[in-house]
Amino acid sequence: MRKHIFTISLFTFLLFTAASLNAQVRAQTGIWNADKTISNYSLAAGGELERYVTLQITFPKPFNTKPEVIFGITRFDADANINQRYDAKVTYVHKGGFTLEVKTWGGTKINLIGGNWMAIGE
Repeated sequence: MRKHIFTISLFTFLLFTAASLNAQVRAQTGIWNADKTISNYSLAAGGELERYVTLQITFPKPFNTKPEVIFGITRFDADANINQRYDAKVTYVHKGGFTLEVKTWGGTKINLIGGNWMAIGE
């Protein structure tokens, strides 16, 4: 009986070890942009109310599991006569892509905002 339990335990351990070794971590990268060419783009409108733009980013190749996503802002064009206020965040991630939301308020007029993203997963 003990030999049987040891054999099952060893087999289970080897199976999980082999599965974890076969899992390939990979990274994908891309760029994102939000500007007046997007329908319903409201970040350049000005005004005190919060204004949003939501971008749906699709990965070139879907992941097998939900990846981790990071992004940065590398392009920004706004009215220089007004304070620059914005918030950008990833709001949803799935195997095939993610949603990025950019918001502004307080009179800020953003003509263009963009950057890079990277997703890491299996």
